[in-house]
Amino acid sequence: MADSLPRTIPELLRSNVESKPDEAALGLIRDGELSWCTWNTLDELIRRGARVLRHNGVQAGDQVAQWAQNGVDWIIKDLATMLLGATHVPLHATLSEARATELLELADAKVVVRSHPGSPQIKNAKAKDVVFTPQSGLALDLPPISYSELESVGVTGDDLATLLFTSGTTGQPRGVMLTHENLVSNAIAVTEAVGSSADETRLCFLPLSHIYARTCDLYSWLYRGSKLVLAESRDTIVRDCQLAKPTVINGVPYFYQKIAQQVGDAPPGTLQQLFGGKLKYCFCGGAALAPEVAQVFEKQGLPILAGYGLTESSPVISATAFGDYRRGTVGPPLPNVEAQISSDGEILVRGPNVMQGYWNDQTATDETIVDGWLHTGDLGEFDEAGHLRIVGRQKEIIVLSTGKNVSPARVEGIISGSRLVEHVCVVGDGRKCLGALIVPNPDTLRVEIRARKLWVWSKKRAVTHPKVRDLFRAEIDRLLASASAEEQVGCFALLPRNFSIEAGEFTAKLSLRRQTIARHFGREIDRMYAG
Repeated sequence: MADSLPRTIPELLRSNVESKPDEAALGLIRDGELSWCTWNTLDELIRRGARVLRHNGVQAGDQVAQWAQNGVDWIIKDLATMLLGATHVPLHATLSEARATELLELADAKVVVRSHPGSPQIKNAKAKDVVFTPQSGLALDLPPISYSELESVGVTGDDLATLLFTSGTTGQPRGVMLTHENLVSNAIAVTEAVGSSADETRLCFLPLSHIYARTCDLYSWLYRGSKLVLAESRDTIVRDCQLAKPTVINGVPYFYQKIAQQVGDAPPGTLQQLFGGKLKYCFCGGAALAPEVAQVFEKQGLPILAGYGLTESSPVISATAFGDYRRGTVGPPLPNVEAQISSDGEILVRGPNVMQGYWNDQTATDETIVDGWLHTGDLGEFDEAGHLRIVGRQKEIIVLSTGKNVSPARVEGIISGSRLVEHVCVVGDGRKCLGALIVPNPDTLRVEIRARKLWVWSKKRAVTHPKVRDLFRAEIDRLLASASAEEQVGCFALLPRNFSIEAGEFTAKLSLRRQTIARHFGREIDRMYAG
């Protein structure tokens, strides 16, 4: 990275405060009303938050944990923590109290901040419980901390900015240590690579506790000095698009799947109007995108621009620019990132975005970063244009009893494109063929049952009725018509309930935890293979 570019998050913030203090920066939606906060106002709230943290004993190098939903409070706490040279430790809002407590015990947080007295409290003997709102400083009669006071802190690019606990699909928590330069270099690189601009408006609805939204929405916004609007909730995203009229959104495949099911074969322009009328870029990460979902967006003139990364790489490794779209790939590596494919097909990465290591786990660090190369655990290949294609997870490859190796993620990506499917988990290790646990889309299934005038009196009957099963059998065969013989799904089970984060079946970014799902639905798996 050139010396002239910023290396810390506070540098990104201060650049906007100095160059455009009175311009609209952060949009907040409450009760369906959109209001704006200027860079100057936001800066004062952040510096007031830094004073509250300092008042509670936080110094450079300390850890500040936060367990909260998206909101202006979340952003203020994150940036206030970094102003002080402290380390932000976000915990996903969807975690159970027991899980949040477990992760906090693995960290070394000095305080745990909450947004209001009634919010969940984590009981931890090491950390002080602090109720923190934008108005906390006023209540305590504390002035915002000044930049002259902050000069003595001396935050550098090498300082630890955040500690993110990721359990991936295994359920074993690891604390990923990311520095300011990890985050800033990645935010700058991906923003430049995809052609982002200063006049854009982003609508953020992905959880900021996850590195995808944090780098690709929050810190990219800080780098460009553009506008960021926080969606009021996950249930109001489409309505919030009408209010914010975003030009950029970041989403995960499940979000785009639901939108595609809603749009269907509607006339061109329908999707654009649904998103507020000004959308230019739909970026996607986190998992494989179903081909049928991609086709819906292509027909509507808004191709989904896929990228690839992981928490350990801050997170972006490769990204697709609007003028360089190739369906089925996740774009070329970022200009400042090196990527290569090992002899056994694993994607290896090197660059300024690679983490410092795992918190208090040198063994895991040494296993993951070898000779400077991050071993991603993902299998991939490059096409003739240098775009990366993800083949599957190294540890998730299913080995059938026939000896054939199959990537379940690829098959799931194809099946999840169906309007009938909400979620799907492919199984079959050691079996003669693949099997699929399918969660039907309840709205679409209800319509089909009515159209066929089926006698269905319960959820259980809906997923066991012979004609419903025939419908899904035909849909699976249609979707996999072009897949290889070993990728065909020989048997399947329709589930009466969805997978859930609370049950440990999903990660926070809705990736499948296969071992947990196989354990919870072991009886269904045995029955479908026996049948």
